[in-house]
Amino acid sequence: MLKPLIAVVMLLAGTSVFAADTPLTAAQYAQKLGVGMDVDWARTDRGIREFDPLIVRDFYDAGIRHVRIRVADNMTEARLIHLRKLVEACEQYGIIPVIAYQADNFKADPDAKNEAQLVAWWSTVANFFGTGHPTLGFDVIYEPADKLNRDLPALNRAYENVVRTLHNIDAQRMIFIAPRLRAAPEDLSSLKLPPHSQNYLLAEWHIFPWGPQKNSGKYPWTSGTAAEKAAIRARINTAVRWQQKSGHASWVGGWAVGESIKNVPTESQMAFAHFMACELNKVKIPYAINTDTQFYDGEEGAWRPGPEPLLKMMIAPECDKPDARPGHHEVKSPVHGEKSASPAAASTTELKARPASSASQG
Repeated sequence: MLKPLIAVVMLLAGTSVFAADTPLTAAQYAQKLGVGMDVDWARTDRGIREFDPLIVRDFYDAGIRHVRIRVADNMTEARLIHLRKLVEACEQYGIIPVIAYQADNFKADPDAKNEAQLVAWWSTVANFFGTGHPTLGFDVIYEPADKLNRDLPALNRAYENVVRTLHNIDAQRMIFIAPRLRAAPEDLSSLKLPPHSQNYLLAEWHIFPWGPQKNSGKYPWTSGTAAEKAAIRARINTAVRWQQKSGHASWVGGWAVGESIKNVPTESQMAFAHFMACELNKVKIPYAINTDTQFYDGEEGAWRPGPEPLLKMMIAPECDKPDARPGHHEVKSPVHGEKSASPAAASTTELKARPASSASQG
């Protein structure tokens, strides 16, 4: 049904500002991801309504180097056009966009019909963007769960079909696949990886996607005891060992400190944020922060002042070895401090702070 639409919009699609003499490898791409953030710019009505391209500039100035654009619904002409708007804004301001699909139907019932819908959804998106936008990544299913936890063959079969379809459209498209159990690092070894796929296939995994939570009567983080830190390091090291054994790069698709952080963060949240960020930086695994609405007020078009110290900690912590930060960059304060120049600096350095109402335009 969307074939005529795709043919038209592909002619209108812009070219990426990220020109490269040689294609990126997955390992290089992972390091360019640096620190990112999960965003609802294409998932919720509010996120879609409040998005303004200048928000992307604010994210870059804060030290964010990629965004995980979550999408939950079926693809339509309006959503495709909106996705293009997001991708082009990211390219303009030097941020890597990653489109992530929720795939609720397939997670709830991984039968042949829902697998075909998954492949068709991604085929529509991939054909729309074609071979342009070389830094655009596709996260096939974020947080595989539900029946997929018990049907590993169905998950691997779907990944094989989607990856083959996407790479038939663009052989150099960066694709992320995640293990079951809501992308648990312990299950990375269960992924069935196509031979010689290291250059364009990465793994996405989660750790504390919504922060420390009660689990079987236990909290994985209270005050940062030696046992709690050791347990977290063990999970991270599981992913590191998988990378070393498989030859594939990986990315943490989202982590958070838990509870509401729209106000001043607690001492425990700050301690957890520092430990998590430094541990991931130490092993040079890029990560995204969950989620944009906790830190950024889309209606006002500004960062929330309360969580500023926490955001700074999660983006650029002072670790024992600061040079080990993925996507190393200088960021003194993500909200009020000095800002680094973006690739579009020539056209944005003279821009003044926009009115609060501008975030709701467009």
